[in-house]
Amino acid sequence: MKNGSDFRKTNSDDDNPRRLLLSNAIPSNEFSNPLSFSRISQDAEDGPELLQGIYPYNASRAPMNQDEFDIRFNYNKPIYKGNAYARHFKNFFRRYYSPVLSCDAFINTIFGFIPILNWLPNYSFKENLLSDIVGGLTVGIMHVPQGIAYAILAKVDPVVGLYTSFFAPLFYMIFGTSRHNSIGSFAVVSLMCGLTVERVMSAHSIEQNLLSLSLTDSTLQASDGVVESSWTPIAIASTLSFCVGLIQLLMGLLRLEIVTTYFSDQVIGGFTTGASLHVAVAQLPALFGIVRLPSRSGPANLFFKLYDIARNITHLHVTTVIISFFSLLFLWIGKDYMNPFIKKRANLPTQIPFELILVILTTLLSFIFHFKSRFGVKIVDNLPTGIPMPQVPSWELIPEVLPSAIGIAVVVLAVHISLAKMFAKKMNYKVDAGQELYALGLTSSLSSFFPVYPVSCSLGRTMCVLSAIILFALKGMFRKVVDLKTLWPLSKIDFSIWLVSFVSTIGWDVTEGLCFSLAYALLTTVFRTQWPRWHYLSNLSGTNDYRDSERYMDAVSYPGLCIFRFDSPLLFTNVERFKSNIHKSYDKWLTYNLQLSITQSSNLTPEKDIESLCDAFTVMKNNEKTITEKSGCGILYQHFVIDCSGFTFVDYMGVNALKEIFNEMNSRRVIVYFAAAKAPVRDLFEASGFYKYVPKHNFYPTIRDAVAIARKRRDASASGVLGEPNFQHDSLETALQSQPLN
Repeated sequence: MKNGSDFRKTNSDDDNPRRLLLSNAIPSNEFSNPLSFSRISQDAEDGPELLQGIYPYNASRAPMNQDEFDIRFNYNKPIYKGNAYARHFKNFFRRYYSPVLSCDAFINTIFGFIPILNWLPNYSFKENLLSDIVGGLTVGIMHVPQGIAYAILAKVDPVVGLYTSFFAPLFYMIFGTSRHNSIGSFAVVSLMCGLTVERVMSAHSIEQNLLSLSLTDSTLQASDGVVESSWTPIAIASTLSFCVGLIQLLMGLLRLEIVTTYFSDQVIGGFTTGASLHVAVAQLPALFGIVRLPSRSGPANLFFKLYDIARNITHLHVTTVIISFFSLLFLWIGKDYMNPFIKKRANLPTQIPFELILVILTTLLSFIFHFKSRFGVKIVDNLPTGIPMPQVPSWELIPEVLPSAIGIAVVVLAVHISLAKMFAKKMNYKVDAGQELYALGLTSSLSSFFPVYPVSCSLGRTMCVLSAIILFALKGMFRKVVDLKTLWPLSKIDFSIWLVSFVSTIGWDVTEGLCFSLAYALLTTVFRTQWPRWHYLSNLSGTNDYRDSERYMDAVSYPGLCIFRFDSPLLFTNVERFKSNIHKSYDKWLTYNLQLSITQSSNLTPEKDIESLCDAFTVMKNNEKTITEKSGCGILYQHFVIDCSGFTFVDYMGVNALKEIFNEMNSRRVIVYFAAAKAPVRDLFEASGFYKYVPKHNFYPTIRDAVAIARKRRDASASGVLGEPNFQHDSLETALQSQPLN
C-alpha cells in the first residue's frame, strides 16, 4: 500500500481470524496537511475535485452525488403506460396470438415448429450425405443391442426396445433442432420405467387378489377378461411414454424450459451416477443366473437387493457366470484397446460395434450349442418381425403412471437439453430450448401409439450378454465420480450437491432421490445468500478502481474513511448478518485506526503540533458547531462508504436494515455514504419512502464520488464539517405498521 494505511481483512468468515497489518503506516503529515500527498496518483485517489483551486486535478467531471449525477447526464426513468399486471399479462400471451397477426408470422411459426421444413431444402448432399450415412449406420447399429438390453431393464419384451429405437428418432427428426442428439433408450430412464411397471403391476396384482376373495369364480373370470387386457407391462410403458410427452408439451406451451436451469451439472452427475448403481445392481441377478429373488422398493432397496443377491450367491448358474465373464472381457478388450488401436492405424471414420458383434456371436453359439436346452441358460428367444399396428394408450392407466411421468419428463429434459447445448456449442450452431420441449413431447406422445417405453438421449449409443452390455455401457457414468476431485477445491457447496444427489439416489430410490437432490440444490442458493462474504475496499494505486484490500497490496486507504462491500442481495435471510458485519467491520477498522493514531501522534511532542492536530477537525452536532477539545482530541466524524453494487435486489427487511444502519452509525458520529446503487434498487427506495429517513444526497453514482466528497469533508478543517440531518427511524414502529397487533 502506498500513501495510506494498510488495513487488511484476510477472510470474511467468522471462524477465521483477520490479520491487521500495521506495516507501511500513514505518514503523520497526512493528518495535519492534506495537501502533502504524492501527486503521482491524485486523480486516481479521489477522482476529479470540486475545489479546483485546492486540488488542481485534470478531471472530466467533478465528484457529485446521485441526484447531481442524474441531472448532469439527463437520467430518464422508464415510464410504462397502463397497469403493470395487465402489461405483463399481455406480454406473456403475445407469443400465442402473434403468429396469426400476419401471413409471414404464421409461415415463420410453422417453419419454426417443424424445423425439417427449413433445413431439408437447404441440406448439402454433397458435403454431408456420406458422413451422415456413416454416422447413421453407426448409431443405428448401437441402437440394436442397447434397445434390446434396456427393454429388459424397463420390464418389457426385448423387441419393444427395437420399436423404441425406430419410432422415436423418426419423429424427433421432424421436430428436433439438435443435429447430434441420439434419441432412444437410456439406462436411467429405462430403470425408472421398469420401477413404474413393477409398482403398477404389483398394485394391480394386490387389487386382483382382493377382488378374488369377494367374487365367485365365474364373476372373476368375466372381470379378468375385461381388466387384464390393459394392465400389461407394455400397456403401462406406452401409457407412461404418452404421459411423459403430454407433460413436456405442456411445459413447452408454458415456456418452462427454464426448469432445466435448476438441474446443475452436479445434480445430474450425482443423480445419474447413483441411478447407474441401481441399474448395475438390477443386472446382477441376470449376470449370475440367480432367479426368484424378492421384489424390493422404497428406502434402501438397493442395499436389500445386494443382500438378497449375496444370500443366494450359492444358487448362481455357473454357465451363465462364465458367459457373462467372457462377454465383459470381450467388450473391455474390444472397446478400450482394439477400437483405439484400429482407429489409429486404419484411420476408420467410426468405431467397430463390438456390442452388436457380441450379440450376433453369442446368438450363434447359443443356437449351435443349445444353451437353453442343454445348460439351462436364460435367453431372449424369438423376436417377432414386422411393424406393429398403432394402438391408443390406455386412459385408465394415466392416473397410475402420472406421478412417475413427471419425474421422468424432467430427467429426460435436463439430460437432453444439456447434451444438445454442449454439442451445439462445440459444433457452432444454435439449439432452440423451447422447440426442444415440443420435439421431445411430440416424440414421446406420438411414439406411445406403438409398443414403446420412454426415450431420452444418450451420450454414447452404446440374457447375461445383454446385462454385460448394460454394465459396460454404465462405465462412463461411474467415471463421473472423478468429478469430485475437481469440485472439492473449486466449490465445497457444489461438491456437497454432487454427494447429496448421489447418496440420496442410492439410499432412497431413483425418483425420490431426484426430488431430494433438486430440493437440496435449490436450498444451497439460500445458503449462499445467507452467509455471504464481505470485504474492505481500497483504491488501486494509479487508477480509479476500488478492490478488495486483502487481495491487492499496491492499494491506498485513507484515514477516517472505511469502504465496505457486501457480496449479496439484501434479503430477509441475511439482513441480520449484514447489520452485524457492518458493525464488526467498523469496530475492527476503528480499533486499527486508533492504534495507528497513537503511533502517529507519538511523534508530535511540541504543544503546538498537538494543537494543530486537534484543531484540524470540526464537527456538527444538532446543527451547532463544536470544536474538539484539546485534551482528548475531541469526538470526530468518521466516514463509512457502503458499496451497493452487490445489491442486485433489496426486499422490505433489507430496506429497514439500511435505515437502521444509517441511524445507528449516525448516533456513533459516522457519516454513511451509499455508492453505486443500481437504478431498480433506487426506484425501490423511492417507492418505499426510504429517502424520508436517509437523505437522498447520501447516495453517490460511484465509489470514487463518495470517497472524493468524504475526503473533502474530512479535510475542510477550517470551514467545518457539515453535520448530517438526523432522521430517526424506529424499527418497532415500522414493524407495527407492517404487522399490526390488533
